[in-house]
Amino acid sequence: MLLSKLPRALADDLRRRLPQISAVGPADAKVLGRAYYKQVDVCISRWDRGPELLISTKAQLSSFGKNLPNRFEEAYGDAANLRGRYPLAAVGFFFVQRATILAEEPDAYERTVDMIRKLRGLGEANGYTATGLALVDWTTDSPDGAVVKVDTDAVPPDIGPAQFLATMVEHVLAVTPVVHHVAVRSRLERRGIPVAEEEPDSPEAGS
Repeated sequence: MLLSKLPRALADDLRRRLPQISAVGPADAKVLGRAYYKQVDVCISRWDRGPELLISTKAQLSSFGKNLPNRFEEAYGDAANLRGRYPLAAVGFFFVQRATILAEEPDAYERTVDMIRKLRGLGEANGYTATGLALVDWTTDSPDGAVVKVDTDAVPPDIGPAQFLATMVEHVLAVTPVVHHVAVRSRLERRGIPVAEEEPDSPEAGS
C-alpha cells in the first residue's frame, strides 16, 4: 500500500532496499500461535486484519514410511497451535513427496494419502482449513540439467494442488466482508463486483 502511493522512482528504490532490512522485510515469517512461535512458508497479513492466510509446507524425498509418523504428529500440533490463536484464518498444510514412493513404498503412499485427509479440520478447531499433496520427480541426465516433473495423475483430486488453493482462497473470502479482497472476488466470480475496496481510514471502516 505504501509503495503504490510513492513516486515510481522512489518506490523502485525502496523495493530494492527492503529485502536488505530484515526488521522491515524479514525473510522468515514467524507467527505466534496459541502456545509457540511457528515459522510458516506463506503468510498474508495486514495490521488491521491480522493473519488471513498461513501455509506450512513439508517435503519428503526418501525414507517415506520411517519418517511419516513424525510428519503427521508435527503437522497436527502446528495446526492446533495456529488455529488456536487465529480461528478465522485460512491455515493450510501442503506436502511434497518424491514420486518414487509409488514404486518403492506403495504402502507408505497410501498412509500419506490417509494422513493428508485426516489433517483437515472437518469442523473441528484443531485441523487445517485445507491440506494438499504433490508428487514430484526429476532426472539429471538431461543436457539442460535437472528436469523436474510434477505428477498430478497419481494424486486423488480431493487432496490435489488445485483443491488446496481453491479451498484456501474461498475460506479467506467467506470470513471477510465483501468490501475486502474485491479484486479477488471479481476474478473468482468472473464479474465486476460494484463495491469499492475498503481501507482502514475510510468512513465506512469507522462506522
